[in-house]
Amino acid sequence: MSVKKLHSVVLVCLAVLLGQSGCVKHFGDEPIANVPPNTYFWIFPQSTLATGISKQQLHWWGEDKDGYVSGYLMAFAPGLSSIPNPDTLTYGYTTVTDSTVQFPLRESNAVFLVAIRAIDNTFSTSLPRGAAIRLAPQPYWDVNGNGTFDGGDVILPRLTASMDQKGATQKFPIKNSPPAIAYVRDPSNPAQNILPPDTTFTIISFAWQGSDPDGDETIASYRIALNDTSGSGKWLSLPPTATMVTLMVPRSRSDGGGSTVNADVYSGVYPSLRTLGQVSGLRLNGPNRLYVQARDVAGEVSTVLAQPSASKTWFVKRPASRLLVISDYQKDDSLDVKRFYRERFKEFAGGRLADYDELDIRIGSPAGKPGVLVPSLTILNPMFVYTLKLYDFVFWYTDQYPSLTVAQFSLFYYSATGGKVLYTTEFASANDPGGALRDFAPLDSINSITLPGPASTPWAGTTRVPKNYQVIPDSTDVAVIYPILNVDSVSVTGSPRNLLSVFVRPLYKRADAKYIYRLQTDTRASSLSPYIGMPTVGVLRNDKRFVFVGFPLHYLNGRANGGQGLASFLQRVFVQEFGL
Repeated sequence: MSVKKLHSVVLVCLAVLLGQSGCVKHFGDEPIANVPPNTYFWIFPQSTLATGISKQQLHWWGEDKDGYVSGYLMAFAPGLSSIPNPDTLTYGYTTVTDSTVQFPLRESNAVFLVAIRAIDNTFSTSLPRGAAIRLAPQPYWDVNGNGTFDGGDVILPRLTASMDQKGATQKFPIKNSPPAIAYVRDPSNPAQNILPPDTTFTIISFAWQGSDPDGDETIASYRIALNDTSGSGKWLSLPPTATMVTLMVPRSRSDGGGSTVNADVYSGVYPSLRTLGQVSGLRLNGPNRLYVQARDVAGEVSTVLAQPSASKTWFVKRPASRLLVISDYQKDDSLDVKRFYRERFKEFAGGRLADYDELDIRIGSPAGKPGVLVPSLTILNPMFVYTLKLYDFVFWYTDQYPSLTVAQFSLFYYSATGGKVLYTTEFASANDPGGALRDFAPLDSINSITLPGPASTPWAGTTRVPKNYQVIPDSTDVAVIYPILNVDSVSVTGSPRNLLSVFVRPLYKRADAKYIYRLQTDTRASSLSPYIGMPTVGVLRNDKRFVFVGFPLHYLNGRANGGQGLASFLQRVFVQEFGL
């Protein structure tokens, strides 16, 4: 192009820029119309989905050409293949782009339509996450969730123009999966399941856990049966929250003489038990098994879980006495101690308590640990608490390693509701983990002072008490009532002894109790004296429902020096204090 021609073109362009006629385009004042956003699933609509479970993880996104996406409307409905016209779905508002969806499956198979509409930034109304949004008869926030437009709802006039008009949809074929049921692991011993002890009285607690691939919340109920699952009449239906139940047979029913009885079923723990119904067929003085099954909202059931399993046994003993004796004792002479107490209970009140029921709570356990006949701490309340409540009286004797955790829960509740307790123990130390003794016994504390021993050697409390030493009433007002006891010169095995090796520490009573016994003053030379003064060893709660003796009673059957024998003490406690 020549220089002359180029100059002419530049002049023409300048003329256009300066607004010469014929080269200017006039724009109106109207705003550009908003372009609605588009919505997409990560699973594309043309995808063919395999049948899945009712819990699905969904992902989506939105795009807006002239702004940005500020939120989404999401709805799902069974049996639809597309969004209805007019759109009568109920949407939930959200700002996220993924969600775990639990389809409300109520039958074995169903197809659910999921619809999602993106909303762009031209929609300015602030909505909470999960707000129920309906588009017919006009877009509105269904504040009260009743599905009908009324005075409490909020109209959303800008919503239609701000949302995806078409929406993204996807059909999800769903098949229900049956629930499963399993034993519960013991938190204190994860290698063990929580199962009933192999021998119980007529109070038994069970625990289990249900699960479902469609979501544990789809479990609609459980049902249980005793020994026989044939016929629907053998099963008791339970709510889905009842994953721990307690079977109870009151004495008025078990004392009736029948070999099988109905058991009342409860959920919860003391004192907030809730009645669930009854199951039939509990065998007294015989083996039993509980069966549990889960049912989901679609009606499918789990396999049946047996408690205990086929390789274990569960024997139910019929209560036969007003007295339960708890053996919390594991020394070498434990069998002789059991025999000793049997003989003493024959010697007073005409032997009315001689044929007592007994529960050894240390069988198969290391020192200080509950044995195999004690339920897991998970079900200790209510099972063990209500086992004690089958009886009017409890006599609990221990060695120097008492099972304080078991006693803490059970004896507190038992004595607080009218049960009457005689508890005897000795102390290896003044340690009271968790304040257990203060919880269930009428004690404030145990003396922790280290006392002088032979040749100024410190002793952790009294460790050597001579034969024939007295345990005497604390004051004159009970001296003629409570008998004098003294340390026997013969052990429960029949062998003679001079010094009794026993851990004894002075007790400090609570304000609602009084002392009933002290150990006599040590009359030996000071170099041999393992204690000072007259240690308090016996306490009675003022309501006469709890007697605590911090000295093993099976050492106190001596007759020398005025000793009246242990049976006289048992007579005083069970007849005059407890009202036998």
